[in-house]
Amino acid sequence: MAKGAGGRGGAAFFTRAGPGGGPALAAIRRAERVATRVGALAPLPATRVRAPATLILALILTAVLALVLAACGQSGLADAIAEYSDSPITIVGLLAEEFTVTPGDLAALECVSRSAAGQTDKGGKVAGIGPTLTTFLAEYGKTPADFTLVRFIASDAYRITLRQKTLTERDIVLSLANGEDPLPGSQRPMRLVIPGAESSQWIYAVERIEFEY
Repeated sequence: MAKGAGGRGGAAFFTRAGPGGGPALAAIRRAERVATRVGALAPLPATRVRAPATLILALILTAVLALVLAACGQSGLADAIAEYSDSPITIVGLLAEEFTVTPGDLAALECVSRSAAGQTDKGGKVAGIGPTLTTFLAEYGKTPADFTLVRFIASDAYRITLRQKTLTERDIVLSLANGEDPLPGSQRPMRLVIPGAESSQWIYAVERIEFEY
């Protein structure tokens, strides 16, 4: 069966558990990064420290709490991808040099739940939980409209190409597990779920993503 054919699919949220981390810690670190980016942690003039600093701290704590609660809700899915959470997915063309991300990295982003049904019985139905391509690109200051095409390549060299119309008009979910269950070994570390698209585009075992401007 082609890698894009329908079958089981989905996604999960994951951050490492244990003394070194966990969903809550990952959420806190993410909130810190966001706060730093917008300059919320920059020093304030001495004459304005007390009131603004209190307000800023309250806003940061509110954001952290929201992220922690969301992460705690995701923690039940961490075990689902534990076996392949560190599997590398190579990213090419997005930045000046290629780099890798892992299911664990992707699961730490804001995630959505989407399902897709094939147009034939063979296509079946899949359910995806994970970040959208739009969310992933936003981490690097990009949007789907910035690219003429994105190519997803599986471990056996099967590939699909999504062009700008699909990139900008569809929800493209980078799925990491089958709900709370891990992806089958043949589908790891990631698959696509694209509601409304042909099931041939639901590629799995994705190990490389290439972006072209």
